[in-house]
Amino acid sequence: MASSEPLAAGPAVVRTIELAAGLALLTAHVVGRDDLVARAESLASEVAPLAGADADAYGEFLATRSDEARARTIELPLRMAELAADTAELAAETALSTESAARGDARAGVLLAESAARAAAMLVQVNGGGDAAASATGRAARAAARL
Repeated sequence: MASSEPLAAGPAVVRTIELAAGLALLTAHVVGRDDLVARAESLASEVAPLAGADADAYGEFLATRSDEARARTIELPLRMAELAADTAELAAETALSTESAARGDARAGVLLAESAARAAAMLVQVNGGGDAAASATGRAARAAARL
């Protein structure tokens, strides 16, 4: 899993969401919840392309400093924050669906997803988007508080 190539913040956030979704997926498989399996797989596939898109958007902004490029550096982390919140909610639901040892995996997923939402919201803010991701970070925090 280790890579010699460092990740910028956006792709690192995406990787964290993927890890969180994977932990929810693992737990959903263990407890036999096909509905949660499908949601986790869907979230993981939806977030995956955002890593490359974010890296491209950031590179374009650095090259052009255009308003359009800046808007993409806000839009993509905002989408990441929303998907991280969705993942935190899913992982919390998955954790609460079992008393088995796999519950710890889903709980770790909630914490990772909450951190990813907060990191993505910070990127939105530093890129000029203000508190646009506040709703997502609130949802992720509420998911974590359920555990």
